[in-house]
Amino acid sequence: MKVSILDAGSLRKTLLRLIPKHDQIYMAVAWADSGPVADRLIENKRKFQSVTVGLDFCATDPDFVDAILNAPNAYVFKKNGACFHPKVFLFVTGEKAEAIVGSANFTNGGLGSNVEACLHLRCSINEPAIESLIVTMESYAPHRQPVTQQLSEAYRRQAEIAAKRPRSPAPVLPSEEQAFHTINSDLVKMSWPEFIREAKRDPNHHFNTRMKFLRYLQTLFAREQSFLQLTSSEWKAVAGIVHPDAVADSGLEMYQIGWFGSMQGSGSFTKLVAHQDEHIAKAIDVIPRRGMVTKSCYDEFCDLFTDAFAHSARIGRYPTASRLLAMKRPDVFACVNNGNKARLAEALGFAPSTLSLENYWDRVIEPIRMSTWYNAKRPRGPDAEAWDYRTALVDAIYYQEV
Repeated sequence: MKVSILDAGSLRKTLLRLIPKHDQIYMAVAWADSGPVADRLIENKRKFQSVTVGLDFCATDPDFVDAILNAPNAYVFKKNGACFHPKVFLFVTGEKAEAIVGSANFTNGGLGSNVEACLHLRCSINEPAIESLIVTMESYAPHRQPVTQQLSEAYRRQAEIAAKRPRSPAPVLPSEEQAFHTINSDLVKMSWPEFIREAKRDPNHHFNTRMKFLRYLQTLFAREQSFLQLTSSEWKAVAGIVHPDAVADSGLEMYQIGWFGSMQGSGSFTKLVAHQDEHIAKAIDVIPRRGMVTKSCYDEFCDLFTDAFAHSARIGRYPTASRLLAMKRPDVFACVNNGNKARLAEALGFAPSTLSLENYWDRVIEPIRMSTWYNAKRPRGPDAEAWDYRTALVDAIYYQEV
């Protein structure tokens, strides 16, 4: 056996030489990029025995995934709770084998600018180390899947969105049926032009009137440091309390405060709003008026919101909570109510009866944050303001009178 050490540049040159030289190609890498070495690999795809690439954090180039579409013995790897992280290259011709094992992925960095260290072994196919490598790569079979057109299209869409985020989780693949149904839904795939066109159709209400109300609410949150400082009528406007006396003589009669979910029928919530409960105010205040809203922000909101109902006949639930959230941050939250729940649940792939305050973030907000329209660049012109309120405007698309 001959052993040598390869850095990133040497690895690149070696792979360009070995790919066309040998009859059989094995590869297992965490991530891969397109480029000259990948082109050489794809030119020799008929030699593939087992070529497996990971997609964790959406770090593999979608162009590479497209390149191995329908290639024989080429797979992507996905195992929940684990990151696919090997870096193994094996080439075989007859009784001769060359294996490269080390730190380098099949990426532009791993084959170029990175500081890498890999062992290059030249030996017989019968060496125990080579046999073990082949067994190891075949052990990935339960968690790998071939690249189909559906998989490649969905992965590209998710990778493009992930590129705009600091660090993204692993993509959802077709084998995860329920989750894939969600990220592959019409709502998630909808472009911004399609979304705003559907929102403006607003068959049950009037789009400009919706915008006028959301615009007004944003002035309230900009005016005061705490929700507790708003007037009683303003609390009711935010909360969707539409009793005729709720905003009488306050000047708020001009707004359709029941749109985005009327909460008049939620008795315990209505009482808390009427008394301007401190826990409700604190819950709303933990949601920042600008910038990133994280899951931890939402969890803190839920804890305070739930505490507000400690002495009430009923507990706080997602319709009232999401109404408050959507009115403060219409760019992040959507109000889910009896009018839109069924159609929204169908669009996002969950049973309406299973939605709760505890899973609202995962079932509604996370899929929306993965949506093409949500991640579109803020437009110029008259639709810019609607982009600022875009998540709340989901109600304009999915609401039906009940």
